[in-house]
Amino acid sequence: MDQVSISASQFHALTMQNVKMVQPGEGINLWFFGILVTLKALGNETGDSYSIYEVMVPPGRGVPKHIRTQEDETYYMLDGELMWIIGEQELRATKGSFLHLPRFVPHTFENNTNKTACMLCSCAPGGFEKYFLEIAKMVTTSDSAHHEYSNDEINLAFKMAEEYGIIFVGHRESKGKVFSFIFSHMHQSKHFFFFSFSVLVARLLICRLPS
Repeated sequence: MDQVSISASQFHALTMQNVKMVQPGEGINLWFFGILVTLKALGNETGDSYSIYEVMVPPGRGVPKHIRTQEDETYYMLDGELMWIIGEQELRATKGSFLHLPRFVPHTFENNTNKTACMLCSCAPGGFEKYFLEIAKMVTTSDSAHHEYSNDEINLAFKMAEEYGIIFVGHRESKGKVFSFIFSHMHQSKHFFFFSFSVLVARLLICRLPS
């Protein structure tokens, strides 16, 4: 069997070209629903294997309940406290808490304290950051610590959500979007197990979504 030899300098060149360090405070800063999102690693920098971003959640802020259909997520609490609702479970996350969220799980979080919460988030595969870049507002030097978002920003977030595999629970046509998305994946799948599992997930989600 032929073997490929590679020198130490060649190996170094191959591995170092994708190495990246982001210093504290660096990254792409965006306002999303009044939450400060700092993109640290983009999908196109990780071979689309994952993306990483930091989230600062001021008191009283949170995100609408939603379902992610294209990525699995992780959240690691760096500081503060957040109240999560995942499916029908209510969970309190504090500094050091870690949360793994597979796709298709309805979830939301809110900061009910008087202190800003901070967490590090990952999405796999990468690419979800494109949603932030398309609909979120860039942070400027004149911005205050708290950003008041407008109805236009909310409407744009809802409008662009389906393109990125996001379903806002309780928003109009949510039931139809859940069913249409899962049915399309069932139709494309050649595996009976995935087909059966998708039918079950579709039924559960549709039954639990508000009328």
